[in-house]
Amino acid sequence: MLSIADIPFKCFNFNGVICDLIVGEKEYKFTTYNNTKIIKYNVNRKDIDITLQKGKYTLNIKSDNNSGNKLIAPFKGDMNKDILESVTSDIYLNLKREDNIIFDDKSSNCGLEIV
Repeated sequence: MLSIADIPFKCFNFNGVICDLIVGEKEYKFTTYNNTKIIKYNVNRKDIDITLQKGKYTLNIKSDNNSGNKLIAPFKGDMNKDILESVTSDIYLNLKREDNIIFDDKSSNCGLEIV
């Protein structure tokens, strides 16, 4: 699970991230509150390429969203915001600790929502 959002806080905004990956019996959390940094953030209507780093761990997430559908969502009281949603996206994950690969896999038919 991954969510990245622009978070309003008092007089400023910041990019917040929460990501949880379970590999076998081990859970890897990448979050704003545990000092995760967003190293790469390339998101468009068809694909994503995101890299997160927490200490010695690096997580790269890529997706090809070739079959997404546009949904209309509320924004400031009107239904005028476009959301791209798919349940058939290909998602690729690569988790490393320094140069050691912990997890490297691709899955099809994944849920993806780009707002």
